[in-house]
Amino acid sequence: MIEADADMSAPENRVQISRADYKAALTGFDAAVCEALAVSQASANRMASPNVGYASYVFAQMCGAGTSMVRAAPYSRWVHSDSQDWRFGAVAGHARSLLDGVLLLNYLMEPASSDDELQARLTVMHLNDCTRRIEMHQKIGAVDDLERFELQRAELIQRLAGNSYFNALSASVQKNCRNGRFLTIHTRDEMLAKLGFDKGHFDSMYDLWSQHIHILPVAFYRMEPNGRGTGLENDTDRAYIANALVVCTAVLSDTTDLMVKHFPDTAGVRQGVKSKFSPGPASNRPRGGRTAMPGDSFALKQSSLSTSVKKTWEG
Repeated sequence: MIEADADMSAPENRVQISRADYKAALTGFDAAVCEALAVSQASANRMASPNVGYASYVFAQMCGAGTSMVRAAPYSRWVHSDSQDWRFGAVAGHARSLLDGVLLLNYLMEPASSDDELQARLTVMHLNDCTRRIEMHQKIGAVDDLERFELQRAELIQRLAGNSYFNALSASVQKNCRNGRFLTIHTRDEMLAKLGFDKGHFDSMYDLWSQHIHILPVAFYRMEPNGRGTGLENDTDRAYIANALVVCTAVLSDTTDLMVKHFPDTAGVRQGVKSKFSPGPASNRPRGGRTAMPGDSFALKQSSLSTSVKKTWEG
C-alpha cells in the first residue's frame, strides 16, 4: 500500500515505493484523467443552473490540471521523451490545483437551502473575483478598466445587502465577503468536513506540496547528490509523486462522479484509458464506433477521495 512521508522522517523510516508501485499509480491516474476529459467534453454546451454551470468551468480547469500532471509524470504514455524528470516539484503544482478544485467544485454543487443561499454563494465568488481584478490593475497602474470594475463591485455589494441568507450570516463573515477577501462563504475547514477529508491530513499534504511549488526549505534542505531533488530517479521523489497520483486519482474520480450525477447521459463515455476525447493521445481520439455503456467491464472504479487520502497517510 502506498503511504505518504507524512512526518518528513529519515529515509530508513519511510515505506519504499517500487517502480512497479509507481507505474500502477500512474496507470490509475491516467484512467481518471481520461474519464474526466471524456465526461467534460460530453457535458459541454448544456443548459444548467448557474452553480452547475460555474462548477463545469471548475471541472474543465481540473481536467487541464490533470492533463498537465499526467504529462509531467515520469513514464507517462502521453509524452515521448528520452529522459524522465523525477523532481516532485514538476507535478506538485498541478496536484495542489486539483485539491483547490475539488473543494470549490463541491461547494458550488452542494444543494442550497434556498434560492437566496445559492445567489449569495455566487455573488460572493463574483465579488472576490472583481476585487482581485481591481487590486491587480491598481498594482500595475492600469487604470482604464478600474471604473468599470468599481461599478461592478458596488453592484455586487448592493446585491448582497438585499439577500436574506447573507444578512443572517455572522458580522465577521459578512464583512470579509463584502470586502472581497472570501472566495466562499464556507471556510475550508467546513468544506473539508463535508467531504469527510481529515483536516490534519489535508493541511499537511497541502503544505508539503506548496513547499515544493514555491521552492521553500522543505524542497531543498534534503537534496542528495544524484538523488532526491535533482530530477534523477530516487526513492523519496518516486514516493511523493506516486502518493500525489493516488490522491489525485480519487479527486478526479469523485468529481467526475459528481458531474455524471448532474449529466447522467455522459456515464457511457467513461471507459478508463480507452475513453475518447480530443486533443489527447492518438489512442484516445474519437474514431466512431459504439458508445460505451454503463457497466462495461473496463470502466474505472476508484475508492472515495477521503478513503484514498487516509490510505496514503495511515497505511
